[in-house]
Amino acid sequence: MKILVADDHHIVRQGLLALIQAANVGTIIADVDSGERAWQYIISHQPDIAILDITMGEVSGLSVCQRIKARRLKTRVILLTMHSDIKVIDTALEAGAHGYLLKSDAFNSLTNAIQTVQAGRQYLSADNQSELQSYRNNKTDFDLTIREKEIIRYISLGQTNKQIAETLYISAKTVDAHRTRIMKKLGFNKTAQLVRFAIEEGLSL
Repeated sequence: MKILVADDHHIVRQGLLALIQAANVGTIIADVDSGERAWQYIISHQPDIAILDITMGEVSGLSVCQRIKARRLKTRVILLTMHSDIKVIDTALEAGAHGYLLKSDAFNSLTNAIQTVQAGRQYLSADNQSELQSYRNNKTDFDLTIREKEIIRYISLGQTNKQIAETLYISAKTVDAHRTRIMKKLGFNKTAQLVRFAIEEGLSL
């Protein structure tokens, strides 16, 4: 099993590498410090598992998940993060993540997460599974697509249509069309409203 590790903190990457090597659950083929480098490596080498930090600058672990899902690549993703908000977990799984693991749990649970995801199953802690089911049963459905949620995230980070287009490999005109549709769906007329919504719904990471 080939494993890629991506995190923008060197000490975190080294800790993950040590855990994986000690557990002997796979071969680490690369460790990188950004979402863009992770994506380029995944395209070229298609590792079995990618362990990604959820926030890595302009190209997040979430964005990498969405790109993998869109291209139907075989790489399965475990997002490793400090964010325990159930809304963020829901967004991550919708984006294509196969596992969601808190950094605080990594020492005890990383091996199990890797083996579970490699076996084709989804990995969440027992507490998160219960909380997620309850959240999904009661959440408001805004009828937003994965792409629209992704664009909301970049808008909330202050990016222009042109910057978003370059990040997502689409045209600025397409971004603007998405933006107009999003505002209409949510009944907003100001960007500030959209930014507040992104924060409240866990889309601004």
